[in-house]
Amino acid sequence: MTAPVPLFLFLLLLLPSKAAAAEFGELREVPKDLWGGAKEEVRPEGLLTLLTAGAAASIARYGGTTAFDDYRVADALQRHPVMGKRATDFGAAIGDPLYLLPALALTYVAGKYSHQEPTQEFGVLGFEALALAGIETEILKVSVRRLRPDHTDLAAFPSGHASESFALATVAASQYGWKAGVPAYVLASFVGYTRMESNKHYLSDVLFGAGLGIACGRAVFKVRRRGHPDRYAFTPFVSPGGGGVAVFF
Repeated sequence: MTAPVPLFLFLLLLLPSKAAAAEFGELREVPKDLWGGAKEEVRPEGLLTLLTAGAAASIARYGGTTAFDDYRVADALQRHPVMGKRATDFGAAIGDPLYLLPALALTYVAGKYSHQEPTQEFGVLGFEALALAGIETEILKVSVRRLRPDHTDLAAFPSGHASESFALATVAASQYGWKAGVPAYVLASFVGYTRMESNKHYLSDVLFGAGLGIACGRAVFKVRRRGHPDRYAFTPFVSPGGGGVAVFF
């Protein structure tokens, strides 16, 4: 998590001086948004998401008589892998914050230069969601110290790739709706699955990581929406074919 963050800030230095000053002014809100996001997670929506993820992870980890037992699933995937090494390597890459955070920095800068506020806002929201999910994931990894299936280290629970991927997918779904959300969640699920097939995580690690990511993504979106109501405006409209409500991000 730590290496890409300076890169995110470095890319902003490529902006003209006046623009850079304005953008760094906005980035000063990030710590406040992260703290607000952490508090938002203990409200009903966040708690329900985390409790559901925790229940699903508990069934997988301790439900030894079910087909979704961690060890049965891990054994089945090692005996009969579905996707193969190329797919698992690809999943490891696209769910890695070392790639996601610089991509979001470029998204932010591109949105600024092209005057596309939704794109710029997605860059900030995505960065905040990944940062919050990453911090909470690392705290849990250090606290739980679960051995990975491949016995490489004690950082199995929860899956960081799953938490990061689902956090970003949740931001996409919250900002752009189901047309962006569905493919984003499919891609996040692919990342989570490949972490199991590559023998880096158990099913419970991925399930809780996914829930944690969803809770983080929703939390930072709601906090930023409250802080910038002008960017999330609902406006009624009338057209020759009828009427409705337009949403401007």
